[in-house]
Amino acid sequence: MARVIAGTSPERANRLMLAAAVVFAAIASLLVFLALQRQGDGGSGGAAQTTGVAVAARDIPANTKLTPDMLEVRPLPGDAVLDGAYEKIEPLVGLPTRFPLAKGEQLTPLKVGLEAIQDEDDLALVLPAGKRGVAVEVTEVTSVGGLLLPGNRVDVIAVFDAGTTGIDKAVTLLRDVEVLSVGQEAQQPVPAGVEASGETQAGDPIRGQRPDNVERQPGARTVTLAVSPEEAQLLALAQENGKLWLALRPLEDTEGLSPGEATLLPFLTP
Repeated sequence: MARVIAGTSPERANRLMLAAAVVFAAIASLLVFLALQRQGDGGSGGAAQTTGVAVAARDIPANTKLTPDMLEVRPLPGDAVLDGAYEKIEPLVGLPTRFPLAKGEQLTPLKVGLEAIQDEDDLALVLPAGKRGVAVEVTEVTSVGGLLLPGNRVDVIAVFDAGTTGIDKAVTLLRDVEVLSVGQEAQQPVPAGVEASGETQAGDPIRGQRPDNVERQPGARTVTLAVSPEEAQLLALAQENGKLWLALRPLEDTEGLSPGEATLLPFLTP
């Protein structure tokens, strides 16, 4: 009998241990389930509160008067709201942007307001979108006798000698280019849409106009032109290797006909 009991006790002990392991595993699983459920309930009950914040509804350039269609109110978690962010659109309408705004960007007092124009004569405010201001060296002769004024439009002619191109020639590099400044006389920024009453239409970008008291600068040594980034490179290269002349265009003349290049060979050939 003792031999039988001794033979079966280990099996019984193993069964008891297995049963205990199953029970403990079940208890552990239940505890984990209850803990996760409690955590989920706590998360839903203590979810972060959202706040409606005014954001850009689309990309907005700098120095642009804001209109309601440019803005929207979007709910954001409290910890994502910037200090001072506007919660309503109404206070923003009519204000100019100080910097370019990306779609979805929050509006704060640092990004809008009349302080956007730090210097009312800042030439950067006159530049059309996508343009660069580039100064070219001129004399009274190469700048239409010194009679150019800000706001005029010109063609840019480059003259190269034989040492540079193998032959003396003149080439019209650019046509219908806007003059931003002549010497220190420059266009001034003014909100587009300004009527005689002085009112400004919201949403209009900043543009330039000729000052009322502008004077011709026959002694000016530079003229600043509004050109594309690619044209700016071309002007710099041509200026380093040749001489630039500015040809005044008539008002309202936008024809882009290119005369090509000119040489003296036809006149020197017998």
